[in-house]
Amino acid sequence: MTGPEQAAPAPNGGQLSVRRGGETLRAVALEMRLLSLGRTPDNGLPLPDAGVAIRHAELARDDSGQLVLTDLGNNSTFLNGRRLQAHAPTLIEAGDEIQIGPFSLTYSADAAPAPLTVAATASTPAREELRLHPLRPARVPQRPQLLSAGASSYLGYLPALFEESDFAGRYLRIFENLWEPLQHRQDHLALYFDPRTSPPEFLNWLSGWLGLSLDDRWPEQRRREWVRESMTLYRWRGTRYGLTRALEIACGVTPALEEDGNRPHHIKVVVPEDPHETPAEQMQRRELVADIVSQHAPAHVQYQLEFVTLMPAVGASQ
Repeated sequence: MTGPEQAAPAPNGGQLSVRRGGETLRAVALEMRLLSLGRTPDNGLPLPDAGVAIRHAELARDDSGQLVLTDLGNNSTFLNGRRLQAHAPTLIEAGDEIQIGPFSLTYSADAAPAPLTVAATASTPAREELRLHPLRPARVPQRPQLLSAGASSYLGYLPALFEESDFAGRYLRIFENLWEPLQHRQDHLALYFDPRTSPPEFLNWLSGWLGLSLDDRWPEQRRREWVRESMTLYRWRGTRYGLTRALEIACGVTPALEEDGNRPHHIKVVVPEDPHETPAEQMQRRELVADIVSQHAPAHVQYQLEFVTLMPAVGASQ
């Protein structure tokens, strides 16, 4: 697939070796001025993993032809083990290793073979790519502390004469406990409209703005992630990536989608199961998977579900 980021080729751009878990996945010739790195297939170099952002980072050539790496605000891009500051271009030299999620990308200044096309990365994933994604700890909301004892801080706005009055301090404490929570909410109003920080009771309201229907069976963290990525899910609905990502968010699993050339318009969705779950939990997850697949599989495709036991991946994250 070609696009604006692959225009204006740069000769002798070197190559990028992509590895995951010690296995080399591909070698990409850097024959473009700009290469985007991210989770979705429309990136110049797709890195399909839940731990990679939609637009994670980018490699670009400056006016002198040197290669620079920029983290696009995720604060989770590493160069030779050092975390990069967001939106701060960093010079890349031969032999440098970039870490993004589970992927390691090594830059070589040597001439490279013809790059693989993006379509090659969209091939059917092996069952070794099955993943379980445990829930991350929920955010603890920061709420203003109410005064239960002591004088009100409002006394500081009055003449010093009133600071000696115990009654005035206790009386003003009533108003401080009424007004400070309102002031705190006003100061942090933008957080109410961010799915990552919005109060739990606001999530359904936010989802209504986007035409979403949140399943009450989903844990709070999965509902937050669903609202946050809703536009991406809408964009990729009915595609291989859209189905995979929907299952990752809603069910905490990365499936394998297997196709059989002898059965056109048919896919097998292989879903991993956690052996530590109770039968009731496994049944609930299976119901969730069936619901998501029925809603996000391509309309013209028939599907078959297969559940396989898998141990949770160490360090996996949603």
